[in-house]
Amino acid sequence: MKKVFKDKIINVDDKNDNKFLFDYISFWEENNNVEIVYLSELLEKRKNNNMLLKAKQKPAIYSNVYSPKDELEIFCYLFEKALKEKKKVHIIWITLKEELNIIEDYYKSIWFKREDVNCYEVDFKKALVTVSVKIENIMWKWSDYKRMWDKIFFNPPIRESGQVKAMYKWINKWIISNIYFKKLENEHKNFLEKLIKEEHLLWITLAKLLKYNLEDIWFKWKNSELVINYS
Repeated sequence: MKKVFKDKIINVDDKNDNKFLFDYISFWEENNNVEIVYLSELLEKRKNNNMLLKAKQKPAIYSNVYSPKDELEIFCYLFEKALKEKKKVHIIWITLKEELNIIEDYYKSIWFKREDVNCYEVDFKKALVTVSVKIENIMWKWSDYKRMWDKIFFNPPIRESGQVKAMYKWINKWIISNIYFKKLENEHKNFLEKLIKEEHLLWITLAKLLKYNLEDIWFKWKNSELVINYS
């Protein structure tokens, strides 16, 4: 088995297998150094119940129960407030490429882009605004509404396919600091394996998304372990 860290991969036993061990943060504590904001809580106040009724007949409409316009407006307010007050904020469950464009422009203005890997060298200890994406918002696609119906009626919702693809892009560019899940389920583990095998996410990038970026942001946490079998 091999252990994956933020900057290296080492053997932890003598077995020549394809198992990789990751640490992940399974519980976050409130932190005086960082304000944690869940977009879902702010979006719930703007829930469109008329759209919800329509979604019972046409499930893809559910994406507008919590509108992209409202989400972007909330995000921009939080982003501008953090920069104005020079206070760190971590925004959880973003779903829009427009939000990520704002974050990328911010990181671009204070850090440099590594052209060799098309990624940004972000110092998350110093970044005033950082973001997480909820694992369900990249596991599922907008087209899955037809098959899954209300099983994937989340807040924030699964957005249209272009938005989901954008999440992958910015994960690989090291703009998104964390993939968030409240409790690691088997379907989450299977999806993380898929990111490695099919989306070609680097082992070290996944390790950063699961733990080390959050460590740099100054979160307190409880550690757990995840084994991915690469076969």
